[in-house]
Amino acid sequence: MKIDRAIEILEALASGCSPQTGELIENDSVLNERDVIRALEKAISELERINRSTENQPQKTELNITKEEIDKTIKLFQSVEYNPTYSRLTHFFLKSKEFEFPILNSNELYGKYFGYYTKQDLHKFFKHYLIENGYSLHGKVKKERKPQPWKDIDFFQKDKFNNLTEKAIEQLKNKINEIGILKTEDLSEYIVNARVRHFRAYESWTDKEKELLEKAMEYTNDLELLSECFQRGIGSIESCGKRLIYEKKPVANNV
Repeated sequence: MKIDRAIEILEALASGCSPQTGELIENDSVLNERDVIRALEKAISELERINRSTENQPQKTELNITKEEIDKTIKLFQSVEYNPTYSRLTHFFLKSKEFEFPILNSNELYGKYFGYYTKQDLHKFFKHYLIENGYSLHGKVKKERKPQPWKDIDFFQKDKFNNLTEKAIEQLKNKINEIGILKTEDLSEYIVNARVRHFRAYESWTDKEKELLEKAMEYTNDLELLSECFQRGIGSIESCGKRLIYEKKPVANNV
């Protein structure tokens, strides 16, 4: 695999998108964890450094592609349900790839800048353009993240305690097993792999399960123990637990 392609794939993952389709990956995917994103960004940075050191860098090229041309092309892509990724925009203007839809290949802008700019020039240009205009690198309109005030809850960061008896732990595990699994078909590879360790990974939290977690937190804040009982990753337990605590907090009355 060429370094340019590897960088494209990593950038898609770091943006929370599928490298193949550009679709957003589920919010509870491991790819949305902060450390994973940082690791991907570090890998991208290192690959770009290697790429620069192994190629003769051309002199900086001034690009004269107009905003009108780019916006028109983005709308054209969207009309055929294509995400306007920086890679697709580059292929379009350089005519370096024939698209599935004739409406793209027959457009007057298709290949307009072939011979004028390099792939590297346009990749850099369109990455900057997409970010500056509210898109992810893979063509998705960025949505503002909703505030998550429950993340400030420090229940699990306090000194660890556990008052659950062995019998209570066993009863809790049995109750979790009784809930069962609903999400069993068309599972992605990362979910299948996650369930090797935690068989309830990426299963939607049921009201019954939340009730059991809320009750269990009256006796323990041990994430590893709760993860073992609920058969979910520590991150999932912590996120759900903090939210339950936040939603239960009394609201101060304004006098």
